[in-house]
Amino acid sequence: MSCFLRCLALAALPALGQAAVAPVVIFTHFQPQPSPLVFDSIRREVASIMAPLGFPFEWRPLDSPRDSEGARQLAVVTFRGNCSTANLLVPMTISGPLGITHISSGEVIPFAEVDCDRIRTFLRRNLMRTDGRHRESVFGRAIGRVLAHELFHVFAGTARHGSGGVAEPAFTEQDLMSDRFQLETREFRILRAHLKEARKQNSRIRSAPSPLAGRFIFQENGCADCHGTLGEGTQSAPTLRVAHKLVDEKTFHAKLVQGAMRLSTQAKAPRLAAPALDEDEIADVLSFLNGLE
Repeated sequence: MSCFLRCLALAALPALGQAAVAPVVIFTHFQPQPSPLVFDSIRREVASIMAPLGFPFEWRPLDSPRDSEGARQLAVVTFRGNCSTANLLVPMTISGPLGITHISSGEVIPFAEVDCDRIRTFLRRNLMRTDGRHRESVFGRAIGRVLAHELFHVFAGTARHGSGGVAEPAFTEQDLMSDRFQLETREFRILRAHLKEARKQNSRIRSAPSPLAGRFIFQENGCADCHGTLGEGTQSAPTLRVAHKLVDEKTFHAKLVQGAMRLSTQAKAPRLAAPALDEDEIADVLSFLNGLE
């Protein structure tokens, strides 16, 4: 797994909204409302995990006006228990899933629950060892990861789990406390496939190529291993871009096709599979390369 998500600037997310990309609206219901630091950490972690998909999030309380006609998708999330780090010295015995996504008549529906009490109990010893100045943000980050798992089910429309990453069936304490946590390539492709189907009903979904998605595709498909982190070229593969010069779409397509034909014969062991990118993914990669300085 690459570590590029640590390098993503969340400040870039608002720019996506300027491209008229319909947002995902998340309606939240807390029992009770968490501190601003915990809530901000939840939002930032979800945005970071889902950043490669290229759509913005809009967070609203459940009792706010439901004027969300232009939304890409809706999700209603109930946070059970107290989402705070208070009273960690008092042990609690609470078992059960950290989060659930509701299913009706065999279909996943956009209603999820996250149990803050269970997450706090699960991570109690780790949180007690965490510096008090960072404890709330670390706890909020863990809650955000559980929420991202449930949102994967909602966005992908599936109750199935993956073998690792966001979609794995059960998280360890390390999963929720580690510095890195991101989508795996397979999860990304599942979510992208669902977005393509949804686009048939809503033309505003991903109306513009996403450089964030392009960076993810470039890294996770092994392009950077041969062509360099920024497409600058290496001894193993040619340059894809020249500094301060935009990549021509037709030239890029030609290089991709030619490279795929030669890859199986030129690649050193272990042999690399040619990247199977569709038109949307190619547009995203071009957006990434042309957005580099």
